[in-house]
Amino acid sequence: MQKEEIKYVIERIEHLEKIFDEVKNSFENEPDFFENENMAKKVSLLTQYMDSGQWLRDYSLDEKGELPKELKRGILSEDGLYNLICDIEQGKKRKANPLFKFFKKDEILFAVFWIIIYVLGFGNSDTLSESIGIPKLITVIFGILLSAGILFFTKTNNLSEYFGLCKPQKSAREFLFYIPLVIISSVNLWFGFTSEISPVTAVLSVLSMFLVGFLEEIIFRGMLFNGMAKNGVKTAIIVSSLTFGFGHIVNLLFGAPVFETLLQLVYASAVGFCYTAIFYRGKSIVPCIVSHIFVNSTSVFTLQPSAEIFVISTVIQTVLGIGYGIFILKKKEARA
Repeated sequence: MQKEEIKYVIERIEHLEKIFDEVKNSFENEPDFFENENMAKKVSLLTQYMDSGQWLRDYSLDEKGELPKELKRGILSEDGLYNLICDIEQGKKRKANPLFKFFKKDEILFAVFWIIIYVLGFGNSDTLSESIGIPKLITVIFGILLSAGILFFTKTNNLSEYFGLCKPQKSAREFLFYIPLVIISSVNLWFGFTSEISPVTAVLSVLSMFLVGFLEEIIFRGMLFNGMAKNGVKTAIIVSSLTFGFGHIVNLLFGAPVFETLLQLVYASAVGFCYTAIFYRGKSIVPCIVSHIFVNSTSVFTLQPSAEIFVISTVIQTVLGIGYGIFILKKKEARA
């Protein structure tokens, strides 16, 4: 190819490279990207470049070594332009989704929406399960459907990392190797176990508790905390922790003893604070989910402790939960 033709190709690539970078940056960082008419024109220009065959011809020239090595050529990477255009198209579809619109409009109200569904759903499911003589059956079915729905929404809208369904960003060393969390999680092992529960009920109860652990973490931490943190992290931590703790007051509606329930509100709030700190620090709710599921699942087989033992365990969990949470948050502030 002649020098004049190569020069023209270089000028085109440089021009489109600038547009490519501008569109990519706007798409990743600007909330009103899809309302920006100027960006829409530039996306159309990039799409035409890719679909017309011109991109392939420029790519072939690059592969043959006819373009300067110092030329910035991100737009010519095999997946760069194609992936960006595909991501933008998927973004358009997400934006048209009513549930995603709801999420983007008000994340806090979106979280409250799921909290209401969760609380009412599990409460009524437990009642229905008892009425048909198979405890937790309807609860498990409802929990699976609700979990599947939230996971589908999360995955299709690329929110897994945002909600914390990912590997922690910090090393275990920075969390004291989660040792305080392990101690908190082992609470039910302190009371001993009972075998006075049928195999079917045991399996369904464990499955139910597994689902509760997952759902409460993604709703209270991934959704509610994230939504509130945009308006103030300290307030978000307090509200997420207390809401998680006081959410257990519904147990009174299902015949739970008043004294035990009140103690549960205290230590659950402390543990909720601990979980929130872990999520805020590591950007992952996975450790919280694992801990929550273990606590819930072992509760199915634990013996009922005496009032004195229950008070002692409440004090230990509360002190550990608040102390561990403060340690994590203070360490973050020191590094900021």
